[in-house]
Amino acid sequence: MNKKALFALTAVFCSGTLLYAEETTEKAVQESAPWELSVTTSGAYYPEVDHDRGSTHITGISGPYNGVEAAAEFDAAYTLPFLRGDDEFTADNYVTFTMGLEITPVTVAPVAKIAVSPIAFLEFAIGGTAGTGWNAFDMFQGMAKYNEKKPEYKDMTPFAHWYLYGWASGCFMFDLAALWEGDWHHVVATATYKAGYQKLTGTDSDVWLWQATEGYASGWVYEQEYFVGYQMPIKLSMIGIGTTLSGHYKSSDYGEYASSYKGDFMTIDIWPMAEITLGKKDKLYALLDFQSRRSYREKYKDIEHEPLMTYSGREWIFYSLGMQWKHLF
Repeated sequence: MNKKALFALTAVFCSGTLLYAEETTEKAVQESAPWELSVTTSGAYYPEVDHDRGSTHITGISGPYNGVEAAAEFDAAYTLPFLRGDDEFTADNYVTFTMGLEITPVTVAPVAKIAVSPIAFLEFAIGGTAGTGWNAFDMFQGMAKYNEKKPEYKDMTPFAHWYLYGWASGCFMFDLAALWEGDWHHVVATATYKAGYQKLTGTDSDVWLWQATEGYASGWVYEQEYFVGYQMPIKLSMIGIGTTLSGHYKSSDYGEYASSYKGDFMTIDIWPMAEITLGKKDKLYALLDFQSRRSYREKYKDIEHEPLMTYSGREWIFYSLGMQWKHLF
C-alpha cells in the first residue's frame, strides 16, 4: 500500500497537528483554563486506482478497496498569555505548549510542539516527533528499509530504530468577520508553510517506509497548505476547500534513484471538507482527497518497483475519504 493518511487534518488552521478549524479553541482555553486535554481519532479509506503510463493525465477508480488506516492522538496543551496588548491585534496573544502521543496499529510516536501568536493573524510554531514501528500480521509495515535487489521493503527492529522529524512553520489566518461583524460573515482563509527534516535511523538505504507509506527518503522536506472556508453558527459549522503541496527540497535525497524517480516531485492534494459540531467538546471532520502522484514511463509492476521506474508525468486520482473526530476532556 502506498498510503499517506490524512491524519494531519487540522494543520490548516495553524493550531497544531489537526487539520481543520479550531478557530475558537485557543480563545476558549485562554479565557477559561490554561490546560486542554484532547483525543483525536482519525481514519481513511482508499479505493483502488491502477497506474496508467505516460505524461500528465487523470486516472479513474479501478476497484472499490485498496486499504484503510486508523490513528489516535492524545494531546495535552498548556496555553499562556504572551506579549498581550490593549488593541484588537494583540489582546489575545498566546504561547501554547503541547505534548502528545500518536498511536496507530503499526507505530507509536511521542510528539511535541510550541506555538506562538505574536499578533492576531499570525502563528509561528516548532515541533518534532520520534517514532518507531513494527510489522502486523505480515501484512502491514510500520517501519522498513528498501532493498532494491529483491526488491522489497525489509522490516526494521522496533525501538532499535526510529523515525525522526523536526519542523518549523508559519501560518497566516484571516476572518472576514473581523472587518464585517456577524455570525454569518465568517469567510476564513489560511496559508501555512512548514519546513522540516526527516530521517530513519540505523540504515543507509536511500528509500524507506514509515506508517505503511513507501517512498520516503531522509532529508529536508516542505509542506504548503492553503484553505478557504465558510464558518456557520449551525451543526454543519464549516465547509471549505484546501490544497496541500509537499515534497523534498533536493532530488538528491533519493541517492541513486534521484534522477529517474524524480526525488523532488511535488505531491499536490486538493481536498473539499466539512466540519460538524457535535457538541461543546466534540467535532467531526470529513474530507475527500484528490491527489497527484508520479506517473511512469514503464508498465507499472508494484509499489516495490517504483524507485526503479522512470518518472514521466503527473497522474491525478481520487485518493481517499478521510474522517476525524476530536474530543475535548
